[in-house]
This record gives sequence, C-alpha cells and structure tokens, in this order.
Amino acid sequence: MDTDDLYSVEVPETAFRTPCGGNIGGSLESCVSFADIPGEPGAYAIRDTKLGAASPTLRFSAAEMTDFVIAITGPGDNA
Repeated sequence: MDTDDLYSVEVPETAFRTPCGGNIGGSLESCVSFADIPGEPGAYAIRDTKLGAASPTLRFSAAEMTDFVIAITGPGDNA
C-alpha cells in the first residue's frame, strides 16, 4: 500500500501503546506511542505521547519503518 493510503486506514485509539515508562516527566518527556495499522503488516502509526490523541500521527509502511530503524540504530541492529 502506498504511504498516502495508510492515512486513509482507521486506527482505533485503543490500539496505541507506549513502549517506555518515560524519562523525567513534564515538558521534557520523550516517549512516543505507536499502533499497528490494521490490514497492513509491519505498518505503524506513530505519535508523540505529550499530546496524546491530539498529536499529529505519522504513518510508515513496513519498508519505511525498516529504513527508519536502520537510520537510527545502524545496519545490523534491526533484528
């Protein structure tokens, strides 16, 4: 599916989860929440936890998510 089409898929609010417990809280909190995009294996919707449901949501296909992880962690760390 084209990335533009990922924005047309409904992602329920309850699907979002936060993988970390947070840093120091307040305005310096740095966690994200993410959700699987229904019907699109490996595709994710990602947003900033500070704004919750009001946060803009970025959506990535499986290939884009892999590229993102490699860019952040380096090749070989994306098991």
